[in-house]
Amino acid sequence: MKHQRKLALLILIIFTLSTTGCITMKVGGKAQLAPSTEEGTKVAEKRCWFILFGLIPLTDNSIDGSIPATAKKIRVETKWTFLDIVMNIFTEVLTIISFTAEIYEVP
Repeated sequence: MKHQRKLALLILIIFTLSTTGCITMKVGGKAQLAPSTEEGTKVAEKRCWFILFGLIPLTDNSIDGSIPATAKKIRVETKWTFLDIVMNIFTEVLTIISFTAEIYEVP
Protein backbone atom coordinates (compact mmCIF):
# COMPACT_ATOMS: atom_id res chain seq x y z
CA MET A 1 0.00 0.00 0.00
CA LYS A 2 2.83 2.46 0.81
CA HIS A 3 4.46 1.67 -2.53
CA GLN A 4 1.25 2.63 -4.37
CA ARG A 5 1.03 5.94 -2.48
CA LYS A 6 4.61 6.81 -3.34
CA LEU A 7 4.03 5.93 -6.99
CA ALA A 8 0.82 8.00 -7.07
CA LEU A 9 2.65 10.94 -5.48
CA LEU A 10 5.50 10.64 -7.99
CA ILE A 11 3.04 10.59 -10.91
CA LEU A 12 1.25 13.64 -9.47
CA ILE A 13 4.52 15.55 -9.10
CA ILE A 14 5.64 14.69 -12.64
CA PHE A 15 2.25 15.70 -14.06
CA THR A 16 2.24 18.98 -12.13
CA LEU A 17 5.75 19.91 -13.22
CA SER A 18 5.10 19.00 -16.84
CA THR A 19 1.93 21.08 -17.16
CA THR A 20 3.06 24.31 -15.52
CA GLY A 21 4.97 27.11 -17.13
CA CYS A 22 5.75 30.78 -17.22
CA ILE A 23 5.50 31.62 -20.90
CA THR A 24 5.59 35.31 -21.89
CA MET A 25 4.77 36.70 -25.32
CA LYS A 26 5.76 40.28 -26.16
CA VAL A 27 2.96 42.17 -27.86
CA GLY A 28 3.68 45.59 -29.27
CA GLY A 29 3.30 47.56 -32.44
CA LYS A 30 0.91 50.35 -33.32
CA ALA A 31 -2.29 48.32 -33.28
CA GLN A 32 -4.64 48.46 -30.31
CA LEU A 33 -5.32 45.21 -28.42
CA ALA A 34 -8.92 44.01 -28.62
CA PRO A 35 -10.69 42.06 -25.86
CA SER A 36 -10.73 38.28 -26.20
CA THR A 37 -14.50 38.40 -26.73
CA GLU A 38 -14.19 40.17 -30.10
CA GLU A 39 -14.04 38.05 -33.25
CA GLY A 40 -11.54 38.67 -36.00
CA THR A 41 -9.77 37.26 -39.03
CA LYS A 42 -6.61 35.25 -38.46
CA VAL A 43 -3.72 37.06 -40.15
CA ALA A 44 -0.62 35.40 -38.69
CA GLU A 45 0.69 32.60 -36.52
CA LYS A 46 4.02 32.32 -34.73
CA ARG A 47 5.58 29.43 -32.80
CA CYS A 48 7.94 30.32 -29.97
CA TRP A 49 10.33 28.03 -28.11
CA PHE A 50 11.21 28.28 -24.43
CA ILE A 51 13.55 26.47 -22.03
CA LEU A 52 13.11 25.80 -18.31
CA PHE A 53 9.35 25.36 -18.76
CA GLY A 54 8.89 28.83 -20.25
CA LEU A 55 11.23 30.93 -18.13
CA ILE A 56 13.77 31.67 -20.88
CA PRO A 57 12.79 32.21 -24.54
CA LEU A 58 14.95 30.35 -27.07
CA THR A 59 13.48 32.22 -30.03
CA ASP A 60 12.20 35.75 -30.48
CA ASN A 61 8.98 35.86 -28.47
CA SER A 62 7.85 39.21 -29.88
CA ILE A 63 4.97 39.23 -32.35
CA ASP A 64 5.56 42.80 -33.56
CA GLY A 65 6.81 41.60 -36.95
CA SER A 66 3.75 39.40 -37.43
CA ILE A 67 1.23 42.21 -37.02
CA PRO A 68 0.16 43.72 -40.37
CA ALA A 69 1.09 47.40 -40.68
CA THR A 70 -2.48 48.22 -41.75
CA ALA A 71 -4.07 46.62 -38.67
CA LYS A 72 -5.76 49.07 -36.33
CA LYS A 73 -7.01 46.55 -33.76
CA ILE A 74 -5.73 43.01 -33.06
CA ARG A 75 -6.44 40.11 -30.76
CA VAL A 76 -3.73 37.62 -29.78
CA GLU A 77 -4.41 34.05 -28.67
CA THR A 78 -1.65 31.94 -27.18
CA LYS A 79 -2.23 28.21 -27.21
CA TRP A 80 -0.78 24.79 -27.62
CA THR A 81 -1.65 23.46 -31.05
CA PHE A 82 -1.73 19.73 -31.76
CA LEU A 83 1.75 20.00 -33.28
CA ASP A 84 3.03 21.81 -30.17
CA ILE A 85 1.71 19.02 -27.95
CA VAL A 86 3.32 16.30 -30.06
CA MET A 87 6.68 18.11 -30.15
CA ASN A 88 6.52 18.88 -26.42
CA ILE A 89 6.10 15.19 -25.61
CA PHE A 90 9.66 14.65 -26.84
CA THR A 91 11.30 17.93 -25.83
CA GLU A 92 9.76 18.49 -22.40
CA VAL A 93 12.20 16.04 -20.84
CA LEU A 94 14.86 18.66 -21.60
CA THR A 95 12.49 21.38 -20.25
CA ILE A 96 12.11 22.76 -23.80
CA ILE A 97 8.55 23.64 -24.83
CA SER A 98 6.87 25.38 -27.74
CA PHE A 99 3.81 27.60 -27.77
CA THR A 100 1.90 29.16 -30.64
CA ALA A 101 0.53 32.70 -30.87
CA GLU A 102 -2.29 33.38 -33.32
CA ILE A 103 -2.86 36.99 -34.36
CA TYR A 104 -6.35 38.09 -35.42
CA GLU A 105 -7.25 41.42 -37.03
CA VAL A 106 -10.44 42.79 -35.51
CA PRO A 107 -12.61 45.16 -37.57
